[in-house]
Amino acid sequence: MDLSATQLQQPRNQGDSTFSKKKEKIFNASYHISSTSFTDAATLLPKNIRTIGLDISRSIASEVLIQQSKKDHSRKCFKIISNVM
Repeated sequence: MDLSATQLQQPRNQGDSTFSKKKEKIFNASYHISSTSFTDAATLLPKNIRTIGLDISRSIASEVLIQQSKKDHSRKCFKIISNVM
């Protein structure tokens, strides 16, 4: 597809000062909400990180115990088989 003859279009509402003022008002209102949300998120983040860290630590510890139990069970079975033979 040849697009060489296509002309670029100017963005809509580029020179519309009313549009710019409305956009600025919307930005200012959302900025306030966003900064509050950001502050709340930043406050909760350390607690969430600690909670996730504890969950991961428990999960790893459980997996280590399971693997250790499997090893111990395998050793016991091997000893039993070795004694029988």
